[in-house]
Amino acid sequence: MSHSERRGRLLLNAFPACNLCGESICSFSAGVLEIIHRNAPKGENFFSQHYRWMDGRPTVLNEIHFDEMWTWSCTFRLPLSVVAVYSNPFDPYEPEATFNLSGVGELRPDQEICLPQDDNQVILWSHIQHTFPTPKFFSVLANLLTLPMHERCWHLMTQILDVELIKKNMAIFVRAVCQPWLFRRPVSNPSRSYPVIELSELFLGLPGRFRLTPTRFRGMGDEDPSHMPRDFRGADPLDDSYVDKVIAKYAAKYTKQREKGFEPTWQPSIPTHTMSRRSQGTFRPRNVFLPTELIMNIADYLGHRKDIQNLLSVFPHWHPMIPDSYWRRRFIDDNCLDNDQFPPEDALDWQHLYLSSDRLLRPSLGWRNRQRILSQLQGTKERFLRQLERKEE
Repeated sequence: MSHSERRGRLLLNAFPACNLCGESICSFSAGVLEIIHRNAPKGENFFSQHYRWMDGRPTVLNEIHFDEMWTWSCTFRLPLSVVAVYSNPFDPYEPEATFNLSGVGELRPDQEICLPQDDNQVILWSHIQHTFPTPKFFSVLANLLTLPMHERCWHLMTQILDVELIKKNMAIFVRAVCQPWLFRRPVSNPSRSYPVIELSELFLGLPGRFRLTPTRFRGMGDEDPSHMPRDFRGADPLDDSYVDKVIAKYAAKYTKQREKGFEPTWQPSIPTHTMSRRSQGTFRPRNVFLPTELIMNIADYLGHRKDIQNLLSVFPHWHPMIPDSYWRRRFIDDNCLDNDQFPPEDALDWQHLYLSSDRLLRPSLGWRNRQRILSQLQGTKERFLRQLERKEE
């Protein structure tokens, strides 16, 4: 019988953690549905009611901001693979395993979860009856190895990599996720990266120092949200209202300036001056003019905002030559945001917002957590693309 035909519940060991961001997958006695009811607008019904559980689509979770620290980390999904006891599906020198991406489930305080087979489905426990559902769910299987991922982190991953490309090459993606730490630890270590307790046969004789996550050691009790650090890592990385408030503030300020007649004046693009190969004149950056399209191509080549700031500090006269449509696109693309949620290019000074985003948005804990997660996901993306390229050679 295949794993998709079995029914029942999965039991995790005591230390589940996300293998994309390295932080714990938490559980709360209230349950995610109750937390959602507290955070969602009154009258909104996001999920279909069943006898003991509710289901919906993952996109619904993206529309909800979790105000309480760490509550966003309760929901997660798994790439599942059934392998032989002593094989390692994450080792590039072993045959590729077949992985199936689960839907989204919730970690309960008793360490029980249920995961839908459909990767476009969310199953959450009823906030009235905390009993696991039975139909169409993955169940406990012998020798099941997997890498859990926060649903928030998976969503951000699909913003910087095409989701269909990942699903088509899930085995390569899983290896890219664990590659930085794979060869520093034995295959059979009891890491929270292998969360299913059916691996007990592999735990024999291993020293305690192998209790690792992909990023750091963890002490006993760290899985308890009450012991979590209260810094920005516990803040929801999606849909932070502070970002909307900052943009609304600068849009209103920009509108007032335009009403007072302070219209931006764009400097025309002028061809660069002719330079002789034998010229002895001093190089003057202010004399270098390029077509706007070429300046934008140069800026596109620079992957980080600080690199663009350095470029414009050398050529400050290029500032007014770059239109707001470019800065709006860079702000959205660099931060993996939804284009539809932001005002048009003429609504505010997008250049100022983009170049000053670290300072303007730093008070937002969710924004800072988002930037931290995105920086880690970039490494996963680069490893995935490199391994995919080697496979296609």
